[in-house]
Amino acid sequence: MSNTVVTVIQAPIEVDYTCPYCGENITQCFDDFLSDQGLSWSDLSDWKYIDITCPECGKKIDDVSYEFD
Repeated sequence: MSNTVVTVIQAPIEVDYTCPYCGENITQCFDDFLSDQGLSWSDLSDWKYIDITCPECGKKIDDVSYEFD
């Protein structure tokens, strides 16, 4: 399985990623993404321990890395 890269888009306003299971390109409001994933913008160290659940197919994406635009 390939690594899924989540790109945090400036300001930050939104995140964008592609689900490796269903191939759906997901764009989500940054604040909604934080809330859905139980994350905090102030503590990025927590981000390496999360699994993202695809809102389209419901599968957990567990090989996640982040990059900032």
